[in-house]
Amino acid sequence: MPQAMACLFTGALILSLSVKAGAEEQLYYAAPSQMQDVRREMKTAGFWIGRQAHPDNLVMDQHAILEFNRHVREDLKLTRDLSKVPAWYNGAEFKQQLETRLADLKTQGYFADDGQKSSEDFFTGTRTEMALEAIGPEIPLEYGLITRFADQRFLPGKRGLYAKAQDIDFDELQNSGLDLGTAVVILHQSADKKWFYVMSDLSEGWVEAENVALCSRRAIEKYLAAKRWVVVTENKADLYLDQHRTQAYDHVRMGVKFPSGKKRGKAFYSVMIPTRDVQGRMELRPAFINRAQVSVGFLPYTMRTVLEQAFKLLNEPYGWGDRLGEQDCSRFVQEIFATVGIVLPRDSRNQALVGVTRAAFESSTSGEEKLVELTQAAEIPVLLYMKGHILLYLGMEENRPYAIHAVWAYRQPNGEEDRVRVINRVAVSDLFLGEGSKKGSLLNRMSAIIELSHGHFHKPPQGDK
Repeated sequence: MPQAMACLFTGALILSLSVKAGAEEQLYYAAPSQMQDVRREMKTAGFWIGRQAHPDNLVMDQHAILEFNRHVREDLKLTRDLSKVPAWYNGAEFKQQLETRLADLKTQGYFADDGQKSSEDFFTGTRTEMALEAIGPEIPLEYGLITRFADQRFLPGKRGLYAKAQDIDFDELQNSGLDLGTAVVILHQSADKKWFYVMSDLSEGWVEAENVALCSRRAIEKYLAAKRWVVVTENKADLYLDQHRTQAYDHVRMGVKFPSGKKRGKAFYSVMIPTRDVQGRMELRPAFINRAQVSVGFLPYTMRTVLEQAFKLLNEPYGWGDRLGEQDCSRFVQEIFATVGIVLPRDSRNQALVGVTRAAFESSTSGEEKLVELTQAAEIPVLLYMKGHILLYLGMEENRPYAIHAVWAYRQPNGEEDRVRVINRVAVSDLFLGEGSKKGSLLNRMSAIIELSHGHFHKPPQGDK
């Protein structure tokens, strides 16, 4: 029987082809396509909206959201205001930062793309490519805008490193992804001139230089301060270079914001996007996007909005560190709330430090105690945090707590070793997922319940640094 047919008939084992001869990928079991205890009707926003007494109540208005973002940025220092970055950067500190990261990666014992342990030559060559000796005592900053989706890497280059041999979904060098229109500060360039080290408002790392258009600081400020703008409200919205929408340019993810252009029609809006001229400088030009895929201004911050936006991403592929332009658990959450104007930190650990903590749990807290807290959750969007993962809480149904999250896999008890069941998408599940495994259920692992509303985080969640 052909391999593809065998996979179809068993529905259990994911069989993978090797990337290179003699180097097989990790093999895992597939999760059922229908998650246990998730009924058909539970996979739409309407089901959960119908369980809200006041789904259209405003959680925060735009004034309150601006204050929320200011608190996250200036008090908690979990996001960055690029307009306040000094014109010069401390070169010695930056060089030490890069040296430390390279040394840390070297000690991890990661595997290379070919399934073999990463070699000394890899790190020696990478250090040369990082051009560390070219970093002076003070770095004059340059500025730019991302012109196409760009992977952001911990090291310059596309080669990956993996904690397990051929565990190709988890490249440890993948940090994040930057969408078209993202403003960046440029600190450094690789020896071959093909990579820039950049800081955005949410993350920093290496991106391919061909995806960055150089511009002045003033140009960035003007671009970001446009009085008329739209925000993308659909997943993977296409941008076209003509108003007939036939010349595709790129696509962008939910929550991306663009200045409005001058043209609009019954079926499209025009927006201004940054492109590169022949010298690599920024050149703004109009692009066209389907009218149904954007909102003029942010959406209202209500439970209805949050649930509807979350379910637009249902079944979208999981992407570690935005791999291949997809989303991991924290990016999933971030995209949803970006549509109402909330700017959340990039990673789950920092996302758990914003808003109001309804409850924070010790490792000894029982599942029953956690369930009591969940049943008392107010009609305000709530995030559930555990070390390495974050979820959007949906509510209780037949005494079971449910959430929607971007999840790669869960564990299932199977004798001496747990069986890994791969979901690899945005899914609805109950919090008993993983029950009985050595890692424990989502409910057992949950360390904090966070309400995204007014107020400050009062107590750090347990179980993470």
